[in-house]
Amino acid sequence: MKTIGIIGGTGKFGQWFRKFFEEQGHKVLIAGRETKLTPVELARTSDIVIVSVPIKNTIETIEHIASHVREDALLMDFTSLKQEPVKAMLKSQSEVIGCHPMFGPMVSSIKGQVVVLVKARSERWFPWIRQLFENAGAKVKVSTAEEHDRMMAVIQCLVHFNSITFCNTLRKMGFDFEESLDFTSPVYQLRLSTIGRILNQNADLYADIAIQNPLSDEILEKYMQSTAELKDIISRKDREAFITYFDESADYLKDFKIKAEEETNKIIEFIIKTGNSGDE
Repeated sequence: MKTIGIIGGTGKFGQWFRKFFEEQGHKVLIAGRETKLTPVELARTSDIVIVSVPIKNTIETIEHIASHVREDALLMDFTSLKQEPVKAMLKSQSEVIGCHPMFGPMVSSIKGQVVVLVKARSERWFPWIRQLFENAGAKVKVSTAEEHDRMMAVIQCLVHFNSITFCNTLRKMGFDFEESLDFTSPVYQLRLSTIGRILNQNADLYADIAIQNPLSDEILEKYMQSTAELKDIISRKDREAFITYFDESADYLKDFKIKAEEETNKIIEFIIKTGNSGDE
């Protein structure tokens, strides 16, 4: 049995992992703004110290406790970015692993969920923490901090950007999205449901994900160039250019697009069965 300390453990995510680690047979300590146990005390007494605070508070929290983490212990973070938190954790004397669970506290189980691990400085603890997650059914992806942040610039920043701007465009148009649901196709409803899910989350978290990722500007600039190109094609009414643009995009996805259609067909069938219908 290990003693696992979670700084920021009073939040939803911290509480989710408190339950998870306890179910694995470990003792869990929690330190938050309203707990008697302080982050420094937790850092001194835990075998594994996990920083699970908002992105904007992560670096200062790590700097506050890093020198108090035992040399034989493990220091981890649960934030959506990795380069700067890992750099800050490496100033400690302990082993260091960056960790990004790719799910939220609404899931019932870690089984089938992706957990990204960044092996920054760890020989003893890395096999142990990897096995802990894998034994519980998680899919562990080992990455570098740089690769992780580049992936998140697309998987999070670009996807969120596209979804938020889509909704804001409808708002500026004065578009009645509720009425549009009476006209909807299953594909449109699926898209709108995904956007609604994103916009039902914490705006502070999404702001930090977008603004603090060092690669977001680069990715979004390429996105703006791509959208401008397609807009120009449509404005010129250039059918051949549109087809080329479309086909090049489709070719990029290779066989994934076939799998995607098969999987979304199942979702669409469910939507239709629950009372909605329409064509794509």
